[in-house]
Amino acid sequence: MKRDEPETLDLLAAEFVIGTLAGAARRSFARRRARDPFVDRRVSAWEQRFAVLTMRLALVEPSPTVWPAIERRIDSGTRGTWRAIAAVVALVAVLGFGWIAWQELRPPQATAEFASTAGETLWHVELAARGDRLEVATIGKVRVPDARARELWALPEGGAPVSLGLMPASGVVRLALDDHQRAALALASNVAVSDEPEGGSPTGAPTGDVLYVAAIIRT
Repeated sequence: MKRDEPETLDLLAAEFVIGTLAGAARRSFARRRARDPFVDRRVSAWEQRFAVLTMRLALVEPSPTVWPAIERRIDSGTRGTWRAIAAVVALVAVLGFGWIAWQELRPPQATAEFASTAGETLWHVELAARGDRLEVATIGKVRVPDARARELWALPEGGAPVSLGLMPASGVVRLALDDHQRAALALASNVAVSDEPEGGSPTGAPTGDVLYVAAIIRT
């Protein structure tokens, strides 16, 4: 796998966000990000994905007696032993988070990116590894007129467009897919976004202008 391939750059962007890309490699990638819009978009997309993941984790407030008790036990034992125990605990925590991250952030089955006529990326769309949902992340500045919506469509070869749900004006949304939608995506090479009334198309087919079309990149 070549270092300049999109898949490799995407993996490096993930490592950059997580923090496992270090030293000279990290500095080199940071310079690459500053001059390469694609790399910058991939880093931003991974930052958003991890932000969504961390929002799922509930904060737990420890008891006020926990830290004093730990300090007393450290004072009564050897500091080296307790440092080792602390390292093990930290490792377990990291591995636990890594397992959650792996489950949530496994490479998607397919991706697509919608861009404006000026070349600015507006949305990044991913089909989850299990194929049961889409994740749509708003990357650029999306402007939707009042009482209007942006609807996502699969464009299956030889078939009619199939609605996949409404696009967000900001943030990230997850769109659950039924069997009909999954079948349409499997037969599609492209997805599109149309201008629709608020709440989406009332007919089950695009009623407004098709604003954006993007190729589906399968992994």
